[in-house]
Amino acid sequence: MAKKDSVIIDTTACSDQEAKLFLKEFIKKFNAHKVSDLNAFISKENGIAIFVKDGYYPILSFPNKIDDWIEWFDFKIYDNIEFGKFPKYLGDGEFEKTGFYYVKYQNKFNLDDFEDTYTDLSNEDKKPFRKLEKMCNYRADVMSTDKKTVLTLYFSIYKNNKYLVGITQDAVDDVLYINQEKEFIAINTEEQVEEFLSNTKRFCDADNNSYVDFDKKELTYIDFGDKPFSFTNYIIGPVHIISGKIKIREIKFFNSVDKEEFTLKLSNKGDLSSYRMGARPQYIYEKCK
Repeated sequence: MAKKDSVIIDTTACSDQEAKLFLKEFIKKFNAHKVSDLNAFISKENGIAIFVKDGYYPILSFPNKIDDWIEWFDFKIYDNIEFGKFPKYLGDGEFEKTGFYYVKYQNKFNLDDFEDTYTDLSNEDKKPFRKLEKMCNYRADVMSTDKKTVLTLYFSIYKNNKYLVGITQDAVDDVLYINQEKEFIAINTEEQVEEFLSNTKRFCDADNNSYVDFDKKELTYIDFGDKPFSFTNYIIGPVHIISGKIKIREIKFFNSVDKEEFTLKLSNKGDLSSYRMGARPQYIYEKCK
């Protein structure tokens, strides 16, 4: 007698043409962004592994429908299907090539590969869903059409067993700084940074009604309420490589009287940005218009 948690799968293989037809239909439904359409690809009996990041917090869940997660996947993906390795990300929203790339993935899907420090599911918690690992035989990677998001999909594609068994969504490394309409600035040396700041002087975040003013030596941010943070000096940090095209330097602002400090990041796109902290909004200070 089979064990209760054993998985019996019809492993009658599909042709490559059949697999591509199934993937083509999935892409069409995904881009329509309708819950009912996507739920049709999920086994109600076996469910699906969904992995997303809420800010810095990695969340792993095992629903049997996508209803509560649909907003995480509110974007369009490329529909040109290619068999092979996912292309290299070049930075600033550019890839070597664009498309929907899939490979065979039999016996490689593992729930333990997902970062799970926030939900912190135990092996016992995951045990009922290990059947998804056995079902998976294809993996696909695709970028969103705005090239800011990467989607990884795990499929079970057999003659009589065609399901989406896993889905992950993550942003490209430099998503905060992507703006192909903006020219790059030089920040390789501290002198180049000082020259840029001396020529720009004032940066504004219109969405958060905030600014950084190097003439007045003050900045506004949610933590300081209506009163600006006054800085007496600042220190320019070392260069950090975010992607093939994007670099940043920390600018640490000090108030030597109150012994306070505050840090922003200057990118080679010419913007200052805050660190993402809890429920605080993301601040992007651009050159004031």
